[in-house]
Amino acid sequence: MSTGTVDVHAHHVGADAIERIRDEGADHGVRLVAHEGATRVEVAGRLTGQPLFSRLGDVRARLSWMDAEGIDVQLVSSWMDLSGYDLDGPSGRWLAGIQNDSVAALAAARPDRFRAAAAVPLQQPDLAVRELRRAVTDLGHEAVQIGARVNDLGLDDNSLEVFWDAVEGFDIPVIVHPAGLDVPERVRRLFLYNLVGNPSETTFAAAALMLGGVLERHPRLRVLLVHGGGFIPYQIGRLDRGFVAAPPAVRPRGTRGPRQLLDQLYFDSVLHDAGALRHLVNFAGAGHVLLGSDYPFAMGLDHPVEALDAAEPDRSERETILLGAGPFGGVSLVNRSTRSAPPRPAPGERWTA
Repeated sequence: MSTGTVDVHAHHVGADAIERIRDEGADHGVRLVAHEGATRVEVAGRLTGQPLFSRLGDVRARLSWMDAEGIDVQLVSSWMDLSGYDLDGPSGRWLAGIQNDSVAALAAARPDRFRAAAAVPLQQPDLAVRELRRAVTDLGHEAVQIGARVNDLGLDDNSLEVFWDAVEGFDIPVIVHPAGLDVPERVRRLFLYNLVGNPSETTFAAAALMLGGVLERHPRLRVLLVHGGGFIPYQIGRLDRGFVAAPPAVRPRGTRGPRQLLDQLYFDSVLHDAGALRHLVNFAGAGHVLLGSDYPFAMGLDHPVEALDAAEPDRSERETILLGAGPFGGVSLVNRSTRSAPPRPAPGERWTA
């Protein structure tokens, strides 16, 4: 287990995954496409927002950057543009599976530097549970990354209960990361889909988990909200007010207000503003803030430790955030040698911990 600095928000697309898309992807609605002089991935007829640039899969460059920035371990996830929620369930599982294999291979090659977070086909929750089981028990993944929504479904949709049951049973953290590319032109212009859209999507997801009763029904869930948690740290009072003031037709579910559920939420440090990060630490507590980089994307933090230091944490806060030492535990939370899978549910039976 790592005792050094942990980066909990990083992405990877390995050459092995790209080769499998080239060789097998056409049968699953996924293909490589030459577009404006670069290679993109087309998933269910939609191109990824960016090309397959080299740093996504260049392990040597990644390690060099980690060494220069004082990052000992990365918890590595797939690229959310390849979430594949528009695919049918089996094809979505294939796409999640090749990414899980790729990230697992990275972690297996350098277990001293990398841990893996799984992808799942959340558009078909029963297959998501199967792929999660394979990723955790066979491949050693220590977290799962999901989109902030599943197309038009919020994360509080009843169809996802079997998935939340499984996550609780495996006792792994969930990383909620924006995934939607289907945005109107008014949002796509001026890079707004990323600058405003991504934190907005995270806010919608977190609010659905709190107001939709998911966190209350699943008290062992631990959810990491990327990009500093969107607007949650600034608008928690509005959510609390809405919990009691909403009209009956749209009344939130559950008996506990959003502020009472904050212990289940964690936040990364990708905020690009020292004052905002200082507010986040004050709001959530250092034990609920974890270092993130969003490597290797342009909107990530080039110098994540320096960005944390600019927020002037005290010594205890700094150590807690860098080491992932809070209840979420970064990547040190899971002991691979003692974790076991919950029993497989009988047909028609809900997964229980």
